[in-house]
Amino acid sequence: MQVDGAFQLIRHAFLAQRLAHGYLITGPTRGAAGALAVRVLQMLFCTAETAPCGTCDRCRQVSERTWADAFWLNPEKKSRIISAEQMRGNLLLELTQTSLAGGWKAGVIVGADRLSEAAANILLKTLEEPPPQTVFLLLTDSPQALLPTILSRCQRVAVDDDAPLAEPWRGRLLSLLAAPLSAGPLQALVLAGGLTTLLGNMKDAAEADVQRERQVERETLDEDQDVFLARVSARYREYRTGLLRTMLDWHRDLLVLRAGGSAALLRHPDQAEVLHARAQSLTLAQALANVQGMDAVDRQLERNLPEGSVLAYWMDRFSAASGVVAAAGQKAGRV
Repeated sequence: MQVDGAFQLIRHAFLAQRLAHGYLITGPTRGAAGALAVRVLQMLFCTAETAPCGTCDRCRQVSERTWADAFWLNPEKKSRIISAEQMRGNLLLELTQTSLAGGWKAGVIVGADRLSEAAANILLKTLEEPPPQTVFLLLTDSPQALLPTILSRCQRVAVDDDAPLAEPWRGRLLSLLAAPLSAGPLQALVLAGGLTTLLGNMKDAAEADVQRERQVERETLDEDQDVFLARVSARYREYRTGLLRTMLDWHRDLLVLRAGGSAALLRHPDQAEVLHARAQSLTLAQALANVQGMDAVDRQLERNLPEGSVLAYWMDRFSAASGVVAAAGQKAGRV
């Protein structure tokens, strides 16, 4: 299920005053599962009539993980385990206090599969007798690692990570893809350079995001530097995966249109005019080869080949001005 659909189910329960005390959200914890958790928290704490508005101070603070009545618990230290001490001191102690805003309180456990046995048992007792107006959101991509008794106490919501690339990245990427084409290799060089710059910005954003989270988690940059770098790398790969998926959807849209498909099938309907024009400059074989080429880009980047070289090579082959031979897709795995 996508995030929007899952959120509507929880929102319906909230409006009907049947919100569960515990939700097990299965999916990428830094992707769809985390996005759903933020939406649910904004729903709880937003004061707008059409909550969540997503733009008010409360919604912004929820998104930044600074709202006073929402508490995030992450695995700490090199063990990447959530300990009993963390569960008691960093989460339950806060949740048993009076709400500062006079309403709901929420605890988000990121990587709930990393709970130690003692921490899991403490959480289980709390779920059995939860404080009033308190909700727990357990995020995990490995639900099978949780105690069956915890699973039975939570309402399970599974989400996938098929959501579009977040802003401002999506807008900047589509601007690059939709830019007017030029003859020869210049277009490929410009596009590859723009993508490389965008990925560099994503790396900076990933480091800033993780550093901010560590501050919220009361960790310092000097502690577990290797863990910090690993988290930054993982976050950056999530951002890059979103970028590659959005590019793949772009080429799939071109293939759909070139094959005579309906505009209703487009993943980027807001770019329909540009896509229609581009599709006419491609043969069906070229459009298909471009889709296959995107799979090759993904594989090569996962093998840690230099990003700039990979992008320069493939953007040259994706250029509608020079054309793409169908054999390019067949050779993708050998480049």
